[in-house]
Amino acid sequence: MKKRNISGLAIALFALLFFSACEYDTIETEKIPPEQTISFSQDIQPIFTKNCLDCHGGTTEPDLRAENAYSSLIDEYINTENPQESKLYIILQQGSHQSRTTAGEKELILTWIQRGALND
Repeated sequence: MKKRNISGLAIALFALLFFSACEYDTIETEKIPPEQTISFSQDIQPIFTKNCLDCHGGTTEPDLRAENAYSSLIDEYINTENPQESKLYIILQQGSHQSRTTAGEKELILTWIQRGALND
């Protein structure tokens, strides 16, 4: 009987240690400071160049090549009145697009839209 209690206690202790060791990390993106300038050509376009040109290099809309990206996005893909409803931002959160950009890159794009999606 004593051996059974020790085994049960050992199993319970193991289970307690095993499950208490589980830890979930949440990834929080850093907010872009209000004083930080976001440049389309210097900050946003490099994201597209690095992550998107395989598909959006002229054959699939929007055309995200440097010479065409801003004009391809501004009318249909950007909503400065409700930035989180911008087609560009929504697409970046879905399907295969969500893994192409980091959380920080998505935050930078959203902040750029929130600040008026200016073309420098």
